[in-house]
Amino acid sequence: MLFSFASSRVLPTAAMLPSEVGRMRRRRRQLLTLGYCLSCLWNLASPLKAWVLTRYGFAATNDILTLTLQWNTVLNSRLLTQLYLAAGIPLSGPIVPTRYINVFLDFVVVPRSQLLWAASFENTNASSQLDVEGASYRCRLNGSAQRARFDKDIDAFASSGFRLWGSEVITKFVPPQNAPTNLQEITEGVLCLRGINLEDYVNLVDQSHLQPYTNETDLAAIQAWRHTMFPDLNACLARRRALIASSTSTAAALNLLATELAINYSVGLLNVAGSAQLYRPITFNDGYIDLSGSRSGTVTYQISGPDPMHALSAGSSSLGVMLAARETAWWCSIQYVDSVTNLPSPIQCFERYSSTLPSFFLGKYLDHNTGTRYLDNNALTKTSSRGQLSSYDYIRPNVVPLEAITTVQPGNLTGWNALWKDLLRAVDANVAASDGLEELCFVGDGCFSACANASASGGATLTYRRGNTCVATADTIAHGLADVFADMACFALGRGSDAVLITSIGIDGTRKQAVAAKTASPTAIWTCLIGGRAPQTSYPSLVVDLLSQGTQATLVVVKSNGSEATILNFLSLLALGGDIYYSFETGRYLYKLYTWFDAHRQLRMHAAQRVFSVVNSSVSGAIWARHRLFMRTATFLGLCAWHLGAMQSECAWADTINDVSVDAQYACHVKIWGHVASNADRLRLVSCSWNLFAMAFLDTMPGITVNAAGYALAWFSLGLLPLTLLAAGVAQVCAWRLVLPGLAWVHNQLFLVLLWALVLRCLRHPSVQRCLVLCITPLLEVVRVRSQKLDKSSPFFGLIGPSFWIDVAEWRPEPTKYVPLSVLLECSNVRIANVVAHEYFACGLCDDERSAGSIASNHPTWLHASSEYYVCVHACEQACYVRSCSTPACHGTKT
Repeated sequence: MLFSFASSRVLPTAAMLPSEVGRMRRRRRQLLTLGYCLSCLWNLASPLKAWVLTRYGFAATNDILTLTLQWNTVLNSRLLTQLYLAAGIPLSGPIVPTRYINVFLDFVVVPRSQLLWAASFENTNASSQLDVEGASYRCRLNGSAQRARFDKDIDAFASSGFRLWGSEVITKFVPPQNAPTNLQEITEGVLCLRGINLEDYVNLVDQSHLQPYTNETDLAAIQAWRHTMFPDLNACLARRRALIASSTSTAAALNLLATELAINYSVGLLNVAGSAQLYRPITFNDGYIDLSGSRSGTVTYQISGPDPMHALSAGSSSLGVMLAARETAWWCSIQYVDSVTNLPSPIQCFERYSSTLPSFFLGKYLDHNTGTRYLDNNALTKTSSRGQLSSYDYIRPNVVPLEAITTVQPGNLTGWNALWKDLLRAVDANVAASDGLEELCFVGDGCFSACANASASGGATLTYRRGNTCVATADTIAHGLADVFADMACFALGRGSDAVLITSIGIDGTRKQAVAAKTASPTAIWTCLIGGRAPQTSYPSLVVDLLSQGTQATLVVVKSNGSEATILNFLSLLALGGDIYYSFETGRYLYKLYTWFDAHRQLRMHAAQRVFSVVNSSVSGAIWARHRLFMRTATFLGLCAWHLGAMQSECAWADTINDVSVDAQYACHVKIWGHVASNADRLRLVSCSWNLFAMAFLDTMPGITVNAAGYALAWFSLGLLPLTLLAAGVAQVCAWRLVLPGLAWVHNQLFLVLLWALVLRCLRHPSVQRCLVLCITPLLEVVRVRSQKLDKSSPFFGLIGPSFWIDVAEWRPEPTKYVPLSVLLECSNVRIANVVAHEYFACGLCDDERSAGSIASNHPTWLHASSEYYVCVHACEQACYVRSCSTPACHGTKT
């Protein structure tokens, strides 16, 4: 109904024009009608268009990489440096990337950590043994007092030895060490750090025959034991509770407690860091300040693996600081019988034997190797004799500082196959090119007899002495590595006290053996071949057990690039919501337009002009005029979302983060000309350019949409071209910001939003607008669009502005009071229902005005000859328009 008059009705004035001109007008009106219909459909489909052109797709908040660690897996410097420092291992500088075997040894085997290992005792009062517990050096914190008591009591066993279990007599002992001792090597200190009292200690994990909580005799026995061997434990536990209550965390309290104990009892705090420190998460934060208040880029590394003590204490536990002292409770509750009463007497046993039994218990394993209970013979040395007794002291392992460690040359399997021949040549042994290797035996403690010799099948064997028994373990790691460190430096020829036995076979079947003497220890050679560190540090034989079972560890890398992807999608969805609202309002506007047109069907003499003005107007301009604030906000968000996607603005962890040997790098990048990089990007640019034109210029150029050529030129000159250049300029500024330290903390997207807000603020400045419009005015005149001045006396002057743009065919040299309906449709304050017979009733219509309208005789004659439907403000309502519609309006004559 709205457009039917365009084709079925002929303007009354058309009859007065030449027929050819009338046909041209009708054709133009029909084309405009078709274009208007298509425009309506296009605007109604705005959400669909936005959905197709906008970049969507929510990215995962976190990316997780899980890597199975091998002993030869190289870990990056940044991770290791932070991991070591967090574990209390002092560094002189960043650690170079190194293999996981070296990291494992530094944390679990070699004592390198200062103090911070104490935090690993948190919540361990129900655990049996921990990897941060040291060897059993003594029981009491007061070492001088314990050693004095021991020296007094040991003489009773000088001639007979100590009868331990059954009929076994022990003649070797390890006395309480009063030399420099570390806190983790003292039973009383470890019990205090773990928060374990003696009543719980006797039944920790494994049950003894003592039940101090239910049996008064057993409780008295525990009191006697406490008085003899652990007199400071209760006070220490009380201090522990007080520190935990007053500290920010249990870990901080334990570190403070360890520091106090070290000062009060003159003990050291050097220890292995432990698996708890090795497996702690390490997080790096880089980038700008994100919405959460922290850095945008977050990556967390965490090694996960088994507790090494499972391998060291499976079955019967290991001879650590917690086992030797507790053996006294077991022996006194099971073995000991009072020789006078022939009855068990734990109290008497604790009083007489608790000072010496732990020392003999350790001495037993100098000659016994029972599963996980053993002592490395090279870890102790004989110091003196008393009658039948022999005294042994611990030998402190040689630990080279990290900065003094040297690295050998990397090799390969070819180098490995030639290594044994180079070793033979180094000791002047005969070797032929055709000889084959049968065994490379790393001999420790003189255990040549444990070598496999011919049965080794070309492999390597490690031999060492535990409990005075030679033990052999076949190499299952170094021999199979493609990147084994096949370097002669791993043998440390001439600088050690052990040996390497090389068994080879000639082409004629002749077997030959040669010995390379004065080499490094078997474990030091082995770890050098795998990890590449020269054998400068001595390792206990437990390293063989730990490494042979494999790492059983994984490295989990969790990275987050920040909120950029989420915010980009959020902006896009908000803009999409604006498009949905725009589509809805377009439908409402078209419905109101139809109802107005339908209400004036009886005024057929103006129907063709009204249709022309309607189809010559811009639907988008009308909607923008009525909802300018909302549309500007939604469109601005859409503009920012478009540019973020177009210039591929992204801050993210580099792809090299998947290579754990390379430091994690968080970088930001901007593609300055990304908005014209592809056909799809250029299409998005064209679509978004109208939005820029609408935000900056649409309301300041009334009537520009009524001429298709002028509209297109204005859009190109003030929309597409500026957006193309401004987008590149904004992207360039964003790129410069990335290299400025003072602005690196600013949120990437916030910076871009602020830049675009500044750009639009500049474009909206009156002087900028005047300059730009003045520049394109000659071009607009070329396409037959001119600026029509408004009469200052017309209320439209204040509503629309001093002028509006119009087709040259409709332009008049003198200022006019009449405005085309197509222009008024794009004015938010004009009520279309109040337009009747070329007059606008600002204060509303009476019933007779709605039905008949005004037929004022003073309208100019050109009004009826125009294609457009022109409107002026009703003469009697001009004052009302300016003041208030509560003022009674005069009424002209109506017919």
